[in-house]
Amino acid sequence: MQAKNPFDTKLALQKRLPEGMRAALVDVTDTLDFAWAAVQSVFEGQATPEHALKICELMLLERDRNLREDRRD
Repeated sequence: MQAKNPFDTKLALQKRLPEGMRAALVDVTDTLDFAWAAVQSVFEGQATPEHALKICELMLLERDRNLREDRRD
């Protein structure tokens, strides 16, 4: 994702957005960006947005699982 992008522009304009929602939007968007980089690394020229969406979903599930485990400790 480029430094100047529509997501960051929109986020900057939303001054009254609750902090929890802002954090969630950034978390999901950053995770999707990492997922896209991951599928490009693995599938190279055959990478698709659908691959990235599935990897993003798996990353978020793993994050949630890790958070639950951390709370148990």
